[in-house]
Amino acid sequence: MNIEQTLAKRIKFVFNPLFIAVYSFVYYLLLMVLLNSYKDATSIVLKSITLYTLVSCLFPIFIIYILNNNSFHNAEVRVKSSNTSYVIICISYLVSYMYFSMLNISVWFNMGLLIPLYVSLIPLVLRKKTTIIYEIIIMGAITFYVFLLTIQYYYVFSIFPLLISIFCSGLLVYSYRIQNLYTPNQTILNYLIGCLLTVLILFFVLII
Repeated sequence: MNIEQTLAKRIKFVFNPLFIAVYSFVYYLLLMVLLNSYKDATSIVLKSITLYTLVSCLFPIFIIYILNNNSFHNAEVRVKSSNTSYVIICISYLVSYMYFSMLNISVWFNMGLLIPLYVSLIPLVLRKKTTIIYEIIIMGAITFYVFLLTIQYYYVFSIFPLLISIFCSGLLVYSYRIQNLYTPNQTILNYLIGCLLTVLILFFVLII
């Protein structure tokens, strides 16, 4: 394995969907707390990040690990072909969404929390019809969400988060191409599915 392939594998690990969800949550939370000027903001942020990381990242990793005979190798091989894994992830995101939505921080914050929840449902619906790249879908959804945030809060918002999201999307696509895991058409289709998913969530939140 050459250096480029090793780097691609590490990038793929860093952009694990569960990690991406935590990165995004931290970003959403910091933004919304900053905009709403909460008292004891530091305490709120630290407690919320800890809880979300435990519930929506470490908990599903632990359960999937146990279900795959205490082996990360087995989990990596089987997770994308198992509906059980997606159901576990979906439940963990649902629990987090239900809790944090009660805080009434912002409609936009709730919308951000819905992204990983809805993305985890996509493989259950479309996996038998097309090739699903979970990481690409969630990255596409988050990038388009950041684009919407940039438009919504243009008066206090830098364009750099959007540029970072686009850059991270490029890194993830690069890691897949180096490893020859998916074709360009499959990657583009999944990225567009993610963008469309964000639009659907926006309409869902606005209707409710």
